[in-house]
Amino acid sequence: MKFIIYSQNLVSMDGVGNSSIYFKNLLKNFADTELVAHYSNINGVISFNDYIKKHNPNNILFYHYSIEDINLNLLIKLKFKKRIIYFHGITPPKFFPYGSDLFNSCKKGLSDINNLIDFDLYIANSTESKNQFLKRFNKNFIASNDFIIMPPINLFSSEKTYYKNKSFKSDLNFYYCGTMSNHKNVNLLVNLYNKNANNNFKLSIFTSFSKEDSLSYLGENKYTESLKNGLKYYHKLCDQDMKRNLLNMNCFITLSLHEGFCIPLFNAIDDFNPVLTLPLKCLNDYFPKEYKYISSIDNFKNVKDTYFYNLEHLNEFRDYIKEKVKKFTKIGLHHIVDKIS
Repeated sequence: MKFIIYSQNLVSMDGVGNSSIYFKNLLKNFADTELVAHYSNINGVISFNDYIKKHNPNNILFYHYSIEDINLNLLIKLKFKKRIIYFHGITPPKFFPYGSDLFNSCKKGLSDINNLIDFDLYIANSTESKNQFLKRFNKNFIASNDFIIMPPINLFSSEKTYYKNKSFKSDLNFYYCGTMSNHKNVNLLVNLYNKNANNNFKLSIFTSFSKEDSLSYLGENKYTESLKNGLKYYHKLCDQDMKRNLLNMNCFITLSLHEGFCIPLFNAIDDFNPVLTLPLKCLNDYFPKEYKYISSIDNFKNVKDTYFYNLEHLNEFRDYIKEKVKKFTKIGLHHIVDKIS
């Protein structure tokens, strides 16, 4: 018996890829594990075509689902001892140009949820993702014990007892980490920076987009203006370089309109960096009601006030979020072990 941890694409610097590796390390305590994908740039991942040649029906499928999967029909026909699905949420197609590849893949991924029947356990990274799944699911009922919430990656694993206090008397290093897809609103974030570049406010953008793709998204004029104002872009950094650069950051900021979880946001909290974000529904499972969000993306005074408030209460907010993450992780692992026993 093995855990077959499968996703269509398993790539580095990606939430689904990092999550798959996390679950591989977590589940190997209970059985052998293999990472399988249609495409991967990670060493040791087995191609789906190679896997089906040696498939064993005594294996357990752990399926990471996040977008249209070209192997779905073949995958669901394979016999497994148990089948578990982890739903990361799918970006609504409306955020992409109509008829584009991403628009079509997200639309197809949502419609294909109807085919994801007869799994032994359904897991989502947040209630927001769970609700998105159930709205598309053409089955009257999934028992509450068979559809649970569980964080997609190991968080708050090490004990930390300090944070870096900072004021606007010196430059504050804001940063964003993620793609430049339309729903991430990086365009508006760069606008905010360009309007307030002289307000003790520095911004760095860490992205898996290439420089060429970033130029195409922002436009040459805005990209050049932001560089002149001191904005720093980091493209396709390896994990080690990313960690080294993040040591100098003070606050994670995102204007994203949709997330299923947002791993960089939680990593920032773990590192005692306040987070500035719109009130994303996916945070309701983990964040206290007292946490303050950005309410006006062009109002820099509001950005500062929100930063100071969240900084002041950071330790208590972090403790609350840490306990929520631990609780969901413990419950989730219990359900997984129970299903495979």
